[in-house]
Amino acid sequence: MKRIQSKMELLALKQEFHEDFMQYLEEEFYGLYEYLNNGENIEEFTLPFCQAVMVLEAEKELVELTRNQIELEFMEKVCLKSIIVLRIGIRQSDDIQLCYAIIND
Repeated sequence: MKRIQSKMELLALKQEFHEDFMQYLEEEFYGLYEYLNNGENIEEFTLPFCQAVMVLEAEKELVELTRNQIELEFMEKVCLKSIIVLRIGIRQSDDIQLCYAIIND
């Protein structure tokens, strides 16, 4: 599982994941930045720990994450050009943490 709280952490993953997936994650991160920033530059912006973007790498991580139905806010399939991604929202106190997993459909 990878945790992303800053643009630098996001860019560091470019070599590890599919190009379509990384482009999608960048769009999601920029959306969070637009919503949550306090006027700081995107290079300085850091997501709070409970709102960090999580990238699930193993099926067991997905099973564990979705086991607690009370905390599961939503789970939706996102069809990109060449892959399918699960976009999952998990309740963390008063916030929703976004988690992503590439799936084989």
